[in-house]
Amino acid sequence: MYKKIMMFGAAVFAAVVFSGCSALQTADKDDLNGMELTTSGTPVAHVSATTHGLYFLWFPLITGSDTEVGMPCFLKDTVSAATLTDMITGKGKEMGGKRVIDLVTQSSSKGLLFKYCYATASGTVIK
Repeated sequence: MYKKIMMFGAAVFAAVVFSGCSALQTADKDDLNGMELTTSGTPVAHVSATTHGLYFLWFPLITGSDTEVGMPCFLKDTVSAATLTDMITGKGKEMGGKRVIDLVTQSSSKGLLFKYCYATASGTVIK
C-alpha cells in the first residue's frame, strides 16, 4: 500500500513539474547575418512564443503563464492562438515595432480525459 501511495505521489509530482510552461524568444536583427526578412519596413526581430499545459477534458488545470513567461498558472486557458498572438504583438511593441508579418500559429493536443495541449506561434516584427 505504501509503495502505491509513493508511486501515485511521484506521478502527481512529475505531472506538476513537467506541465504548464511558456516561453518567449526573440532573434534580433543582428542575429540575421545581414539577411533581410522583408522587402518593406525595417526588421526589428523575429519573435517566437510557446505554451503548453495539462487539461481535464476541456478544463485547464496547469498551463504556461502568458504574463510571467516561464511560470505556470492554474485554471487559466492560455494554450491558444489568441494568447500567443497577444504575447508576440506585445513583445514586438515593447521592442519598438509597428507591425508583425508572417505570423504563424500551430496547436495540438494528445489524450482523452487528461489532455496535454501545446501551441506555438512566431512572427517577424518590423518598423
